[in-house]
Amino acid sequence: MAPDKREWTVPAPLRALLWWPPTAFVLVMVAPDAAAASIAGSGITLMALGAFAPVLDRRLRRPVPAAGPDHDPPTVEMPTIEMPRAGRAA
Repeated sequence: MAPDKREWTVPAPLRALLWWPPTAFVLVMVAPDAAAASIAGSGITLMALGAFAPVLDRRLRRPVPAAGPDHDPPTVEMPTIEMPRAGRAA
């Protein structure tokens, strides 16, 4: 059976840049004299936020070891099964 295809997701920096048009609009309405610099700065800030937020999220959600670094995980032992010899077929 063929493996299922993994669905494509938009990378985090591009998702953060989806906020750029409304942010730029608000910045132009608030300070029209500094529009060029504030729009460029907001784009860089949003892209950096989109790049570093997933890294920070993964670091904060890292699993904590149960009893320290020398803790052995539990193991399962399987019983030994002896198979009878197969008869000779013609």
